[in-house]
Amino acid sequence: MEETILNILAISNDVLQSAIVIFGSSVVLYNLGYSIHDRVTRAFTAVVAFVVIVYMTELLVSYIPESALIGSWLRLEWIGIANVPAAMFHLSDALLVTTGLASRRRRLLVRVGYTAGVIIFIIAAFTDYLVGEVIIIPRAPHLTAGPLFPVFAAYFWL
Repeated sequence: MEETILNILAISNDVLQSAIVIFGSSVVLYNLGYSIHDRVTRAFTAVVAFVVIVYMTELLVSYIPESALIGSWLRLEWIGIANVPAAMFHLSDALLVTTGLASRRRRLLVRVGYTAGVIIFIIAAFTDYLVGEVIIIPRAPHLTAGPLFPVFAAYFWL
């Protein structure tokens, strides 16, 4: 009985992740084609694109048969995870600019945020300081937290 419930939850999770990837990808592709010149649209597209990267890699990882590739995909997922805070700050800056509250300091912080996201991704992808070894659980593999993970968590929630 417990296994049946776990399978139902896993399938439901996959369906929801697939829907997020499909709808998010369509929003990103639509915005790239039509209204990329608008500052708010660009920032919103960045947020959605990074979220789609996270969900797409999670969906792919749940179906990878070889355990050697799972760690690589989970580390690749950090492109999205590391850049979501910067993209959210970018979106808030773009919204404030449209209301007339432009700030050079915020624009600089947007660039600093994206730079921090790239650095965090490099640390997550190539070292074990942020995320560690792979824990393989059927349909839900994940990485262990590294020693710098609390620092990233604080950055993410700021």
